[in-house]
Amino acid sequence: MLSRTTAQERLLFGVRQGIYSFPTDELCDFLRSRIEGRIAIEIGAGHGILAEALSIPATDNRQQEDPELKAYYAHIGQPTVPYGKNVEKLDAADAVAKYRPNVVIACWVTHRFDPERPHAGGSVTGVDEASLIESCDEYIFVGNEHVHAHKPIWEMPHEKLNPSWLYSRAINGSREFIATWRGSQNCGTRA
Repeated sequence: MLSRTTAQERLLFGVRQGIYSFPTDELCDFLRSRIEGRIAIEIGAGHGILAEALSIPATDNRQQEDPELKAYYAHIGQPTVPYGKNVEKLDAADAVAKYRPNVVIACWVTHRFDPERPHAGGSVTGVDEASLIESCDEYIFVGNEHVHAHKPIWEMPHEKLNPSWLYSRAINGSREFIATWRGSQNCGTRA
């Protein structure tokens, strides 16, 4: 049980395994209740365990397979994410275009860097989350309040929960959260 572990133990395990967020039974049950039979995908799926447990497609741009990024992680002494065999190499926009999901689930993905908002951080290969929100019924993000404090999508209407059963490898003393944004209601509609 993760409730019997320390933040330092979770950090060590997470770093060694390339895991940021832990797919607990409670998280899977929560997500199943939110999906409720709708078409769903996971973006930034990493190892793919959460998507596998939910029986949904797992997608990721798999950027940590890039030789330069692998070398960087080796230099800082941190393993890269061990992408699961079920994780299809697609960036978020291509995954949404391919699967046309009603629900997009993301755990610990980095948002796209906007040079007009450098204080918000992000990555040039990050996810354009505002576009995702507009292209599906519901965007569900699992993260950490400190790590993900500067996401530009916080300015958009959303709901945020801090369940006691949510765990990550963060050791910054802030809480984990699940946040949901409602989108266009049209993404999963088939022509």
